[in-house]
Amino acid sequence: MRKFLEIRDWSPGYLNVTPQHVTIIALCKACGASREFDRNGVPANLRHALIADIERRLKCSSCGAKAGRLRFGSYVEGQNEKRRLPG
Repeated sequence: MRKFLEIRDWSPGYLNVTPQHVTIIALCKACGASREFDRNGVPANLRHALIADIERRLKCSSCGAKAGRLRFGSYVEGQNEKRRLPG
């Protein structure tokens, strides 16, 4: 199972300088819903915008709240919770 590993206390500042290998997750602070953020779907006039400016425009598709936050990180393969001991 894939798990999202967030880079804590880090923001690139601007969307256009976010490395392509970094995954962006949009998180709703109101209801907790999250989904992968499509940086290619951002209008051309916002591609060089501050992350804070983009967050102010996010609207949750689940609850409709404008309480979005962008999280940056990558997916890692999850470890099985139960490990077999040899023997």
